[in-house]
Order: sequence, then C-alpha cells, then structure tokens
Amino acid sequence: MKRDYTIDTLRTLATLLVILVHTSAGYVNTGMRDNTFDLSFWVGNIVDSFSRICVPLFVLVSGMFLIGRSENFKQSYTKRTSRILIPLIAWSIIYITYRVILSYLSNNTIEIIPIIKSIILGRPFYHLWYLYMLIGLYLFTPILNNNISKIPHKNLWFVSILLMIFGMINTSYNSVLGNQPIFILWFINYLGYFILGFLIKDYKKKISPIKLILVYLTSGVLISILSYYTAKDFGSLYFYGYLSPFVVIASLSFYMIFHQIDLKVNMLSKISHLTLGIYLMHVGILEVLILGLRELNIHVFDNPIIGIPIKFVLVLFISIMLTKILNANKYLKKII
Repeated sequence: MKRDYTIDTLRTLATLLVILVHTSAGYVNTGMRDNTFDLSFWVGNIVDSFSRICVPLFVLVSGMFLIGRSENFKQSYTKRTSRILIPLIAWSIIYITYRVILSYLSNNTIEIIPIIKSIILGRPFYHLWYLYMLIGLYLFTPILNNNISKIPHKNLWFVSILLMIFGMINTSYNSVLGNQPIFILWFINYLGYFILGFLIKDYKKKISPIKLILVYLTSGVLISILSYYTAKDFGSLYFYGYLSPFVVIASLSFYMIFHQIDLKVNMLSKISHLTLGIYLMHVGILEVLILGLRELNIHVFDNPIIGIPIKFVLVLFISIMLTKILNANKYLKKII
C-alpha cells in the first residue's frame, strides 16, 4: 500500500503538539497556583490552547486506519495487543521506578499506595493514560468492524455525532462530580472521534482550507480566553479538555485540512515511525530537565518566551535520538 505522507506528517504534528502541551503546562499551572495571571500565564495558556488538538488527532487518525478492516477477532487482537501492551507495560514499569526513586530521594520513603492506586486508575504517569484508553478502543474495534457495514453511511454520521455529544457531556459530568471510571471504559468517550476519523477520510465535499484554518484559529483563541476566566474564577481548565466544545471543533477542522491536501515526503513524515517512542519518553526527559534546572538554580527558563521553545527543542531532539537508538535494537524496539 502506498505510503500516505500527508497522514504521516499529521501524526508527527500531533506528537509535536503533545510536547508543546507539556512544556507550556507548567507556566499555566504556576499562574493558577499563585493567582498571577500575568504574561507568563498568557504565553503558556495560548501555546497550550492551540496545542490541545493533539490527542483528538491521534484518535481520528486511528479511526481512519483501523475502522473498515476485514480482520477477525484473533487477527485484530494479535496485531493490536502486541503493539500496545508491550510498550504500555514496559513504560509503566519505567515511570513507576522513576517515581519510587524520586520519592525516596525526596523524603527517604517509598509511597506504595499512591503508586498502586495510579496503576489501577490507568495513570502510572500522567501521559500514559492515552495508552490505557487505547486498550478499550482496540478491544472494541473488531466488534465495530463486524457491524459497521450493516449501518447505512448517513446513519453512521448521525451515530458518530451522537457519540461525540455523549462523550462531551459524559466527560463534563465526570469532571463536575469527580468520578473516576475504570480505564477500560475511557474509550467510550472517544468513539465519536474514532468513527469520524473513518468517515471524514471518504468525505467528498470540499471545504475551503482557509475557512478551516480560520475555524481552528478562532477556536484556539476562544479556548485561551475562556480558560483564563475559568482558571481565574473557578480554578478550572475545562476548555482545555479534549472533549470540550472548541477543542472538538478545532480538532475536526485541522483533521479535515489534511484530508484535502496531498503532501510529499518531508522532514516530518520521515520521523512518523518514531512518534510512539517520542510520545512515551518525552515526559520523562522533560521531568529530568526541569529537575536539573531546579537543582542547578537556573531560572532563565522561567520566562516562557525563552523556556517553552528551548525546552521543546531539547526534549524533541533527545526523544528522537533515544527513540532511534532503541529502534536500532531488535529487542528494545518492541517497547516503542
């Protein structure tokens, strides 16, 4: 099958946006904690707001590739399970070990209960939740594929939109009440994205790329402004949520842009095969970098105009290099 360099580029862009989310988050959190909604907060807030489409893009691309396949349950589970479970287990152990070491160095104790609880809740480290969500999504995929051909295309659009609305409402409901559903069910909220990723792939009607870009930009601006008010008045970042209204609109607009262009091989498409490894390790690299700066008492990166781009470049470069090293080993490549 011909390589789709456009979607390879999109997948890499989504990974870069994940790194931007995590490099900018500290400035937003500091502003909220200290109740200082100054330039530092706003720079972090704007970068974070425009990067929030990252995870929805991953789910949309997954739907594009996984829905409609003619695989039986055994074929589907065999392919997907080995692809996700080995990295998930390996990196859960790596990050748990990091947490244990950090806990011991900080206060000479090892807090076992919080670690066990985080594993049960599917969050041994904050970014790994996505892989835990994928378990449910991959388990459900062959069930969906065995029945999707029976649903008229028009009805499937209706179902996907209903699922998207359900995900938005359910996420808000759980957030307000503080509910923590078992991770195996997280995928339900993302089914709307998943199916739309498949449907938009074959969508024939063209929408002006300029209009789609304007929708994305407008959504990003609204996310940043509304997040400022919710953070200031309610201590909440609701509009950052991957299923909040403007993130949904921005994500679908951005995804549609890439289905209306045809890119050739490029620098971003060339590293697409490394994106899972980059995703898995970038948080650890960022954590070590921040700890190192703190220990060395270096504060120049407290300025987000300096800190965000330099941290982003350093984390991305190191992540790519380490992923390439692991990828060169026939055993270690299985964890990325």
